[in-house]
Amino acid sequence: MHIPVLLKETIDFLAAEKGGVFFDGTLGLAGHSSAILKANPANRLFATDKDKDIIDQARENLADYQGRYTLFHSDFKKLADLPLDVAEMDGFLFDLGVSSVQLDDPEKGFSYAREAPLDMRMDKTQGFSAADVVNDYNHQQLTELFRKFGEFRDPSTLVNQIIYHRREKRIETTEQLKSIVRRVCPQKKSMDPLARVFQAIRIEVNSELIDLEDFLFELCRNMKPGARLAVISFHSLEDRSVKTIFKQVRENGWVEILTRKPVIASPGENEENPRARSAKLRVVQRI
Repeated sequence: MHIPVLLKETIDFLAAEKGGVFFDGTLGLAGHSSAILKANPANRLFATDKDKDIIDQARENLADYQGRYTLFHSDFKKLADLPLDVAEMDGFLFDLGVSSVQLDDPEKGFSYAREAPLDMRMDKTQGFSAADVVNDYNHQQLTELFRKFGEFRDPSTLVNQIIYHRREKRIETTEQLKSIVRRVCPQKKSMDPLARVFQAIRIEVNSELIDLEDFLFELCRNMKPGARLAVISFHSLEDRSVKTIFKQVRENGWVEILTRKPVIASPGENEENPRARSAKLRVVQRI
């Protein structure tokens, strides 16, 4: 079951109950979008998602709000290419995590908890997949990838093992990759090295951090006075980028930061939804 994280906090910070036009850049199964539309019968919503299958499911979850929303199959970072006017929006939301339905779908290969094709594409229309990264990137590319997006200090042993095994047989499944990683990266009580490997590959496949800071910078510059921007991140790389840009645009005099520290889930929410434990919400308002 999909449970949107930090739902009440997000809706409160967006001031959705006051009414307005909102943009949800990471629609998912429309948990946050539904709450935005429910908060005020006058609210209008525009939303994007890279996963077309998710959009089809989201439409079913938005059945009670026909005529009040418009959905686009697109990356939110391409907002400027959509037939929308940023200056008309009262609030923006970006939930940067992978939705639970994507994690739980074995065919998408996001999780190492079960055997699945090594895919990890949010947008199935793109050809580039996790298998291409693992099998086609050279030693230097894999090393830089795991160092930058997996936060490994020295991934050389891991990279050597991946290259050794793919010479014998193409690595096509999550279980094959998991087996290789477990040989050289023992499980730890802190963040599992296997999780960091999958995170790094997923970020690369979906270009999750490419142009994120530039996008947020431009959005903050072009929002209308009073508009709010809420971003939910799930790992340190994302949160660091959001924090950096919010600090920069505040120093430029464009925004006020409404969250002195990132908002995190309550113990009750963490118990109900373990995936909320790593969520951090940051919000700014255009001056």
